[in-house]
Amino acid sequence: MTFQPQNNNYREAVRALFESIPIHNFLDITLDEIEPGFVSAYLPKRPELLQQHGYFQAGALVTLADAVAGAAAYSLMNESENLLSVNFAVSLLRPAKADKIRGEGRVIKAGKRLYFCEAVLFNETGEKREKILTATVTLMVV
Repeated sequence: MTFQPQNNNYREAVRALFESIPIHNFLDITLDEIEPGFVSAYLPKRPELLQQHGYFQAGALVTLADAVAGAAAYSLMNESENLLSVNFAVSLLRPAKADKIRGEGRVIKAGKRLYFCEAVLFNETGEKREKILTATVTLMVV
């Protein structure tokens, strides 16, 4: 689906919002691609983000999913709007174990008050990508 951003400077707006969120900086989540209705970002492996078996802890993964879904929605919004996540459905498909996790967020439907998005996370090792998490995220315009 093709979306038209309401803000001509949507890339800069998404980057500024993303970088202003303290947990994104704390987790070292970095933006990669920014397109209308689509954002990707990376979460690097660090000992503080791992659970007892050495895999990424689910909370860190859900934070990445929320980050990319929210940024994808924000890429379509006008300058005076903001958003809040209001609903999540998350499926953890397999352990997150790569040196970096790639998150991709996409807008499925952009409404007046609600944005329906999906997030998909991948173990990424070289050319190999393995899907590890899917999420549907609903965001409310505030």
